[in-house]
Amino acid sequence: MNRIARSCRSGCAISLAALLGAPLLSGCKVMTIQEDAALRARRAANFDAAHYVDEIWAKKAVPTIERRAVPADKLVRAIDTGLDRAGDDYGRRVGEGSAWTFVISGTGVVTAIDTTSRRGSADVALSGGAAGRVVRLQIGPIVSGTAIRDALPFVSFNDFADQLAFADVGRALTKRSLDNLRPVLARLRPGASIRFTGVANVRAPGEPLTVTPVAISAGGVS
Repeated sequence: MNRIARSCRSGCAISLAALLGAPLLSGCKVMTIQEDAALRARRAANFDAAHYVDEIWAKKAVPTIERRAVPADKLVRAIDTGLDRAGDDYGRRVGEGSAWTFVISGTGVVTAIDTTSRRGSADVALSGGAAGRVVRLQIGPIVSGTAIRDALPFVSFNDFADQLAFADVGRALTKRSLDNLRPVLARLRPGASIRFTGVANVRAPGEPLTVTPVAISAGGVS
């Protein structure tokens, strides 16, 4: 007997064994595993990650990041106390064993800028209760990771056709943020006082905070 799957409006696929003894739900149809895979492939081919990000950026992504932002001094102390506990209190994980994702906001002084590398960065010495600690802002044009995507609880892998589409969304979110920040990033200089909000993925205690910025403004250092 051919293996079959039931593909529902949610995009789920269930084997025949799961169907035995259970009534078919309205709105579903039975198809083979191969047909289900082909359907997902067509959805992926038609998916436009940039358009998806345009739809959610101002209405959902930015407000969520602003709402989830933890002051730098509080976050640094929490991570120093215990990464997993800090993650439970202030962060989120996209999957078991993945990095903890934290949204951080703070003020500080730019101490160094590297624009010679394609993975450009700006080091910021934090002020206030986190004085003496340094975060590294990724300023591109190449940025590592998908921290912005990982910080958004409404962006789930299960909502996309496959891993490639999910990865495209991660890259598109990062690009959108850096494109918006490009004018202010071009003006950053060592010694500048800034206020920032961004997202960091942290895998191990003691790991330096590398932040993908979402907002940067001048001033804010007392």
